[in-house]
Amino acid sequence: MNAHSPRSRKVIISIFIGLGIWLFILFWALSWFQNSYVRGFTEHHPKFLQAQYSEHWFKQLIHHLPNKQADARLIQFWQPDCLCNRFARPHAINAMGLTQQLNYEHITLIPNSYQSQLKSLQSLNPNTQVIAIDPSILPIWPASPSVLIEDSKDQLMYFGPLGFGSFCNEASTNIIEAQLKGIANGTSRPFYNQVGKGCFCQWHDSK
Repeated sequence: MNAHSPRSRKVIISIFIGLGIWLFILFWALSWFQNSYVRGFTEHHPKFLQAQYSEHWFKQLIHHLPNKQADARLIQFWQPDCLCNRFARPHAINAMGLTQQLNYEHITLIPNSYQSQLKSLQSLNPNTQVIAIDPSILPIWPASPSVLIEDSKDQLMYFGPLGFGSFCNEASTNIIEAQLKGIANGTSRPFYNQVGKGCFCQWHDSK
């Protein structure tokens, strides 16, 4: 068949049209993802940029949680249907593993609207205590996925995300690990990691 025959030209044109459609869909999907999920950690609640506000909020929160059962605990905010979970999961697993090594407590908070999933989530994640909590007990909530670290004196030692970047590929888990180890050897100081963009879902209670 001649390379310049009408049939050959139609095949080439079809390939270019298909490639163009694929690139358009890919561009649209990336734009939708960026606009829907990639945002500043405190974009919806800039009050958390103030250390004093974050500490006060934390003190209010722990009144609604079970008493601490270890020298320190990591409190994770997790929404089961948040698209960002898949990107933060490696960081979450690393942080959970370290809490086990140090004999610290690990808690995962989910919005009360997921109460029906509580038992299945707990069975799938036996190394953390999954607690459904009503977001109405406090006026605003951090974006998720994110974590708080509480030391033996009920002080807030870390507040921020599990990872930054569109796909949470920055190793900010190293900061979490440093804080957890620092509590163990007495060298840790409060660190609030709220500046930066990443994949976050706004905490909500969709009843």
